[in-house]
Amino acid sequence: MLAKILPIFKLGLGARIGNGNQYMSWIALDDLLGLILYAIADESIAGPVNAASPNPITNAIFTMTLEKALSRPTVLSIPRFIIKSALGEELANAAILSSSRVIPKRLIKVGYKFRFPCLESVLRHTIGKTSSS
Repeated sequence: MLAKILPIFKLGLGARIGNGNQYMSWIALDDLLGLILYAIADESIAGPVNAASPNPITNAIFTMTLEKALSRPTVLSIPRFIIKSALGEELANAAILSSSRVIPKRLIKVGYKFRFPCLESVLRHTIGKTSSS
């Protein structure tokens, strides 16, 4: 997702979605790969696990954190009715306007250590990689 929206935010055209109160679960690629390897190696982990950071955030916090990491303002907000008009109410609600606050309880319980548990650190790491490429 970040690859798609980063150019927009770099231009200073990033925006909060609706009121920004909807929760977003996220995970750094390094942590996703790390937890897959961890789950394969740890025989006590069987069945599904939530592949998400232990710190879900709201869309408003995501927008402000990305703004800070890029040193670009984000004063815009995309109203819900525009998103619903563009995508249709069902898709807009399911994909963009809904709230998802997933916590990786099993991973936390078994002691998995996230490399990037906080959004700001992973954004700075990822943006640093794309800037130096």
